[in-house]
Amino acid sequence: MDTSSPYEVFVKKYDAWYDSEEGKILYENEKKCIEPLIKSCDKVLEVGVGTGRFALLAKHAVGIDIAFFPLKMAKKRGVWVIQAKAEELPFKDKSFECVMFVLSLSFIKDGFKSLLEAKRVLKEQGKIIICEVFKGSKLGKVYEEKKQKGHPFYSHANFYDFIEFKKMLEACGLRIAKAYGTLVNYPCKPVRLEDPSEISFDTQVLAQLPGFVCLEVRP
Repeated sequence: MDTSSPYEVFVKKYDAWYDSEEGKILYENEKKCIEPLIKSCDKVLEVGVGTGRFALLAKHAVGIDIAFFPLKMAKKRGVWVIQAKAEELPFKDKSFECVMFVLSLSFIKDGFKSLLEAKRVLKEQGKIIICEVFKGSKLGKVYEEKKQKGHPFYSHANFYDFIEFKKMLEACGLRIAKAYGTLVNYPCKPVRLEDPSEISFDTQVLAQLPGFVCLEVRP
């Protein structure tokens, strides 16, 4: 166990941020964006579960993460957890009707391999939910700037350009079936409660991606 990892060292500070005034509003907006996609799922595997806040949206959740201390917090929240790599999921083929990545895929070393693993453990007619901050959004540009300045978390991320990300999905034999977005003007304007919008990825939308995008992806 690498206790020097920022995911181990700063886990309490990271988790406490969700209880701050700004964090509560952002979390509520992000939850509302995920809920239309997850509500039909019974058993969900969250890859990169962290402290488990998003796994709680599922009726029954299993969470994996490479970091140990966040898993302890997720377990206290009632999530069934396993310490494992996203690129080597410890589950049989076709085990879950839904696999979810919430703000985690950008932090996984091999995104391509982790998507193939998610596809492997997916039941027939199942779906993958991927929630990301893309480079082209206002929020993505802020995160990229923080990464370049050596931010303890974001310096470890590989934020995706949406076009490149879509090509990676296609290379994995996956397609986008549905998408929702929120945090349209954040952080350029103060955060506020907002309802998610269903989005399509034409040229105009790509030029003004919401800060938080949730994709329903299927084989």
